[in-house]
Amino acid sequence: MIHILLSQPGGYRDVIEHLVASGAKVTNLGPDDVSPSQFRGKFAILASMFSRKIWRARTLWTRADRVLVIGWQALPVLAAIKLGILPRPHKILVMACFVHSAKARRIINVVWKGLRFPELGFITFSPGEARNLVDNVGIPAASIYQHLWRQELNGRVDQQTDDGSIFTGGYSNRDYDLLLSAAADVPAPLVIVASSRNQISAPVTARTTILRDLPETEFEQLLAKSRVVAMPLKSQGEACGQSVLLRVLRNGKPLVATRHESIEEYLGRDYPGFVDHDDVAAMRATLQRALSDDSFRATLADTIRKAGQRLEQRGSPGQEIEQFLLA
Repeated sequence: MIHILLSQPGGYRDVIEHLVASGAKVTNLGPDDVSPSQFRGKFAILASMFSRKIWRARTLWTRADRVLVIGWQALPVLAAIKLGILPRPHKILVMACFVHSAKARRIINVVWKGLRFPELGFITFSPGEARNLVDNVGIPAASIYQHLWRQELNGRVDQQTDDGSIFTGGYSNRDYDLLLSAAADVPAPLVIVASSRNQISAPVTARTTILRDLPETEFEQLLAKSRVVAMPLKSQGEACGQSVLLRVLRNGKPLVATRHESIEEYLGRDYPGFVDHDDVAAMRATLQRALSDDSFRATLADTIRKAGQRLEQRGSPGQEIEQFLLA
C-alpha cells in the first residue's frame, strides 16, 4: 500500500488524487488551517516539524508499504524512522523540500546525510536538486527520480489579450529589484504580483503597480492580458518559477526570464527569451525588443506554445509519481 504524508493540506492535487484513486491513504502531519497557495515562513515550517501529529504515523504502514512524504515534515519522519519510533517502510520517497539559500543548503545536506538509510529516495524537480543529493549527500543516483512538475492550477481564464503591459509575479527566488531597474526606462506599464514576504527595495516609477498575495484567478487575469511576462530569478536556488511558468504556457504568453535550469527543463537551453543573471542591460534590451518587435514576440510565443504542447504529451504527473514509488 502507498501512504502519502503531507506537510500542509492541499497542493500537488493531480498527484494526490491519482494515488488516492489507486488506493493510497493520505495523512496530514502539518497545520490544518493553511491554504495550498499560502507561503509559510521558515519559522512556521520549523515549528510545524515539532507537532505531535507525527505520532499519527506510528501505525500507518508496515514493512511492506511504500511512503511518499511531501514537504518538510520529511525531516521528523525520517528522524523517527532512524530512531526506531516509526517502522521502516519498503520504500520512502521525499519531494518538495526546496532550498534557495546556499547556507541553508549546506545545513540541510548535513541533516539529510544523518538521516540516510537504504530505503530512502528523493523525487527532484530540477537537475540541481538531483546533483546536490548525489554529490553532496551521497544518495545513490538510482534512488533519485527526476520529475518535470506539472499540475492543472486553479485560476484559468478564458481569454488572452494584449494591453501592452509587462507582468511578473511569484515568490520563490525572485529578483524584483533587477526587474525594476531594467524596466525603469522601458515605456510600458509594469505589474508585479508578489508575496508579502518578497523584499522590494528598488525605486518604483509611476508606471509600476505592485500588488501582494492576490487570489489565483486575479493573478492569472493580469498575466493573461499582458503583452510580455518577465521572470527575474536569482542564480541561486533549485526548483523555482514553475507554477508561474505553467500559467505562461497555458496562456501562450511571450516570456523574458533570467536563465535558470528549472525553466530550461521546460523551454530548452536555446529559448531566445533568456537573459543572464544580474544583467540589467540585457533584461532591459530583451524586454524592449519583446514589447516592440512583433516578429520577436511571435517567436517567443510560438516557442512557449510548443513547450506547452510537449508538456501535455508527458501524461499524468500522478501516474509518473506512482511509477517512481513502485519502481
